[in-house]
Amino acid sequence: MTDPILDFRSTGQFYQEALDLARVYTQDWTAPWLTQEPDAEDVNQDPGLVLLKLFSLLARYIGEMENQIPDQRQLAFYQFLNLQLRPPLAAQAPLTFTLQPGQPPFDLPRDSAVLDAPTQDIRFQTDQSLLVVPASLSALLTIIPSQDRYINAFDALALNTGVQRAVPLFLAQEDDAIEIPLSHWFMLGDPELFKPDPSLQRITVNLTGAQLSSEYFEQWADGALKPLAATVVGSSGGLQLTAQLTQPPTAGPLTLAQLEVELYAADGRASGFTADTDAAAQPPQYWLLVQPAPLVRVINALASQLPVITGLSCTLSGDGIQPDQAASGPVQVNIRNGVYPFGQTPAVEDAFYVRSDSLFARQGAEISLNFVLSDVATDYPVTLYWQFWDGSAWQSFNATSAQVSAYRFADTTDALRNNNPSGPTCVTFLCPDIKPTTVVGAEGRWIRAVIASGGYGDIGGITTQGVSASIEAVPDSILSQQQKDQVTAYLNDVEGVNFSYSYTPSSYAPPYIQSLQLSYAYTAIPKSLWSYNAFALSRFLFSPFKPVEDRYTCCNLGFVPEDFSRYTLGRKLTLYFYLSQEYADPAPPLSWEYYDGSHWLALPVDDGTMGLTRSGIVSFTVPDDLRAATLYSQQACWLRIQNPHPTQDVCVYGVYPNTVMAGNRSTVLDETLGSSNEQPAQVFQLSYTPVLAGLELDVAEPAGMEPDSTPSGDDLTFSVTPPSTTVASGGTVLRRWQQVDTFSFSGPAARVYTLDSENGLIAFGDGHNGMIPPRGYNNIIATRYQYTQGLMGNVAADRLTVLRPSFNAIAAVTNPAPAQGGVNGDSVADLQLAAPAQVKANNRAVQLADLDTLGRAASPAVSRARAVLAADGRIAVGVLALSQAAQPYAPPALLDEVAVYLRSRCLAALAPRIYCCEPDYVAIDVVAQVAVNVAADQRLAVQQDLAQQLQAFLQPVFGGPDGQGWAFGQTVQAAQLSKMLRNDPRVTAVAGLSLNGEQGGDIALTPGQVPVSGTAVVLAYISGSVR
Repeated sequence: MTDPILDFRSTGQFYQEALDLARVYTQDWTAPWLTQEPDAEDVNQDPGLVLLKLFSLLARYIGEMENQIPDQRQLAFYQFLNLQLRPPLAAQAPLTFTLQPGQPPFDLPRDSAVLDAPTQDIRFQTDQSLLVVPASLSALLTIIPSQDRYINAFDALALNTGVQRAVPLFLAQEDDAIEIPLSHWFMLGDPELFKPDPSLQRITVNLTGAQLSSEYFEQWADGALKPLAATVVGSSGGLQLTAQLTQPPTAGPLTLAQLEVELYAADGRASGFTADTDAAAQPPQYWLLVQPAPLVRVINALASQLPVITGLSCTLSGDGIQPDQAASGPVQVNIRNGVYPFGQTPAVEDAFYVRSDSLFARQGAEISLNFVLSDVATDYPVTLYWQFWDGSAWQSFNATSAQVSAYRFADTTDALRNNNPSGPTCVTFLCPDIKPTTVVGAEGRWIRAVIASGGYGDIGGITTQGVSASIEAVPDSILSQQQKDQVTAYLNDVEGVNFSYSYTPSSYAPPYIQSLQLSYAYTAIPKSLWSYNAFALSRFLFSPFKPVEDRYTCCNLGFVPEDFSRYTLGRKLTLYFYLSQEYADPAPPLSWEYYDGSHWLALPVDDGTMGLTRSGIVSFTVPDDLRAATLYSQQACWLRIQNPHPTQDVCVYGVYPNTVMAGNRSTVLDETLGSSNEQPAQVFQLSYTPVLAGLELDVAEPAGMEPDSTPSGDDLTFSVTPPSTTVASGGTVLRRWQQVDTFSFSGPAARVYTLDSENGLIAFGDGHNGMIPPRGYNNIIATRYQYTQGLMGNVAADRLTVLRPSFNAIAAVTNPAPAQGGVNGDSVADLQLAAPAQVKANNRAVQLADLDTLGRAASPAVSRARAVLAADGRIAVGVLALSQAAQPYAPPALLDEVAVYLRSRCLAALAPRIYCCEPDYVAIDVVAQVAVNVAADQRLAVQQDLAQQLQAFLQPVFGGPDGQGWAFGQTVQAAQLSKMLRNDPRVTAVAGLSLNGEQGGDIALTPGQVPVSGTAVVLAYISGSVR
């Protein structure tokens, strides 16, 4: 109801009435102004007109005082009903302190002041002392055993993307890529076996055991984690499995520690790696790795189905391999162009050499020399010995039957003379330990074929013909047989004559090799077998893939061990959890544990987060037996939070050690307010306002004055100094006086006073209601009080960074989260606005409207409240926090406070149905087209300024058409926003306005909804350019 106006006249009206009366009673004086009003010059020249002006001003002042009489009586009535102006509330913020490197623990005193960096005008003081200990968080790793996944929250929070990111602590949303499958690797290492080599074309891994399902051996990689194509085939019973890799590895040698680093980085962890102690001593090797298919989970529930390996071998093979070199005797030959292996005139001891450093180094490999030959024309008897160099001599593969059996030697080339018509033309053998030797000036691993006996043809020559043969050729008709014998005897025995010579040409069929290619198959067991499961490296023993041993989801917190182990054990540590979303209902207590080097043990904590449902501090004493240990491939001092029932709604902006809560307040000690003159209703002024609750006021009284009564009403004797009394000098004592809301219930001997928190006024009684302070000099003392900056204290995160006074031990301080909860105290206007409804409610909730009123009265931090009957029969009370934020936030503590206040003021049967929540905020998107009268270069700035005005207009608490905010369910009208824009002198016209995409429409809200600003876009045109 509007207060009645007793006198509506203005200063001008009083002046005009006085002038009219003067014209009636003093006509001689007013004769010059009978027909016209005196102007300013006349007033300046006539003292009588000046007096009339002064009289009109005085009359208006008296009229205003008369108009305040109803208001004063109304305020007196409210005061009689004990409706008081509520004090301000100080904003609260967490402050995180960082020690200098190597600094031992430092005890930061209570009420240490921290100021904002930009202006140093905003001051916060710590609520309690804080022991700042060396505690640098190095890991925040969540393991989810039931899903075989993990969340690396530490690295995610460390990413500086410029946008604050909330990271889940226990479970992520389904579309959140931050939740990553735990890696499980089975690793096969060998100094030579998997060495990159052109001859290595295929690797076949043969496994025997149980539950050998192909899906567990689907993804293969080399030491550089480069994927390798593989075909995996398992037996029907899961007892055998074969994996054939058609893509050979290309990675170089790595130590086990280097490989562990690769796996750690591949899992997305960017910091904190610590190599396994067993891995540090391992020499470099070549590696082959395998992990399960992407969708396969290694979990405890499926432990009976996990593969077990009892036998393993690897077969390496290749074919079509060219020899490194070939030689025919002492001459190097190019085998690719075809060659006579023993030359064109082979002889005994001639040799054909073949070199292959990679194949002939594989002792135990089945090697095949595959030939394409040109068939020889004539088969001559020949024996070839195939030999190798053993380091001291050439040893044969096939000189004896024992050698043939030992080396499994076979030759289908017919001594290199003919292609095999019924199969491959090849020489095969089991590779012995072939040592390097030098042939044709090249050192390497050689084998050779030597002609041991026989050959590939005959050498030609000239032969003499005897006398007898020539004589015998003479016909018998010329010489008889007797005569032939006589002539032959004479020539042979007497003359010694030969009559002729004969020539026999050479006859060879040497072998010719058109092409030679090598192939091999080598089966061996890798010398090193390891498993890598969930960041844990272990030697392989039957089970390559192991699930996480933990049963429940747990968030592991690791601290840098050096100074932590040295200084922090046995001391108190605080951790501030800054949650992205808070909940009014507390969760069941979470189980905290610490690691003593071998076991996880229970850790008692004081949990200010209500089970991680709201931002707050968790504090505990660090156990003396906590030990640094390497878990999850990282050495740290480990704590963990076990959560048997994880949810997706616990997300943090950060976890901050060494944090204490602080309030936006300044403390004033021993401020002398003045001297009492022993008059009734004395008023004194505090120097700093607004004043927080908790003022300690002392009055210096003569020592002989009667002290306070005991709580039972008995007077204290003078021999006893009451707790509220402090001995002063000069025969006086300081006695603590009590603050009351009203003097109505105080007697003449009550040491009480009232406080106007907003203005800092302290009022004493009149001797009837409240004692008058005794006379004294400077005897009214504010021993201790605190003042705040109200709404101004709600500063953004990372603004409070200046420690005053500074301490050498402290390197830095900041507020990781914004300050919140700071509100100004009630003004008289606030009381007048809220009091009628409070008087009607009479501190009891009978109707829904009473809950609205009492919800507003529950705390100065509440701007307004609205009770709505929910569909389930409960009563939802929407609480709009008093905040300058675009979307005010009511923390769970405030909702709890309002709910308790309301439940205590309603029927007992109604109390369980009441719950408090934030309003249902409805974002209002605004697009406005306006014509402006500004210079062209100012158009963009005007657009931005008008958009900010629209956002401020839609602020729920301080916006709205009248600047008093928006009521629950209040319709947002386009005409209201249009009027606001037209009130700007730069705007000449509003050409178009749409709310949430509807041109010129209104946005109707339900009773539980409150509008907030969405996107605000203003398109400004220079006047005259709008089409």
